[in-house]
Amino acid sequence: MVRCAILLLIPLLLMGAGCSRQGPIDLPALEGKARAGEAAAFRELVGLLAVAENDVDNRAYAILTGLGQASVPFLRERLDTPDDRQREFLLGALGTLKVAEAVPEIAAILGDGRLQRRYVAAWALGEIGDPRALPALLAALEEEKGEVRRYATRSLIKFNREAVPALLAHLPTASPASEAAAIRALGDIGDGRALDSLLERVAGENRGEVFLALGKLKDPRAEKALTDGLRDPDWRVRMNAAMALGPVGSASSIPHLKKGLADEVMVVREWSARSLEMITGSHVTYRNERGEEVAPYSIYH
Repeated sequence: MVRCAILLLIPLLLMGAGCSRQGPIDLPALEGKARAGEAAAFRELVGLLAVAENDVDNRAYAILTGLGQASVPFLRERLDTPDDRQREFLLGALGTLKVAEAVPEIAAILGDGRLQRRYVAAWALGEIGDPRALPALLAALEEEKGEVRRYATRSLIKFNREAVPALLAHLPTASPASEAAAIRALGDIGDGRALDSLLERVAGENRGEVFLALGKLKDPRAEKALTDGLRDPDWRVRMNAAMALGPVGSASSIPHLKKGLADEVMVVREWSARSLEMITGSHVTYRNERGEEVAPYSIYH
């Protein structure tokens, strides 16, 4: 009797499920309704950012960013979503649309270590370019996750000279990993105000990063520190010093770089030769791994 009742109930359950199932998602219709100003359509499009099937999330994202500033209130109101993928799309859209008023919320997400894919928040802050984001980006340089640090560094570089005072103020209290990221940012920005702080660190843990940054600043006052770096016990540091001397060095660097041609590590010999060519304007060879004298390949091709 019970078995018969269950068998009779199954078709009814299936019919109910069929009635509650949504039809296919009509994205063009939703876009049209959103363009007409329907808030419900905007909210549905934002909700679809959590739907990966059939590329729905990417298509909804394209519509929302295409609708521009009209989408912003609906993007912002869902930033507290627990869905990591949806949050990534929301952050990406706010960054693409350069929504300055969302900086505090995005900065809070960047600083919340419980959340995944926070590197997108760092990217978005760089795209927006509002100076209120600088403290959050500098704090992100202290992140254990290298991906977050990398994106925060890239975003600080996008601020260019505007970020230099904050980066310089950050250096004295920075952890080694954070210091390295800040030095990379200062090097890529290439502002001369960083010179003294970099020279103070030529004997520190991040001296290799310092030498690369000094090469990018192209200030001749760094030449002595770089030629001293050619004698460093770490071959990576010697390589970076040799690399930096190309754009920085003068005739005074030539004897030091010639000694670099005899370095035990081939890549140091190669960069010594390349920098000698830049300084002298003459062809220079170095000894490769097979003991052959060869010219360094051009890094500009």
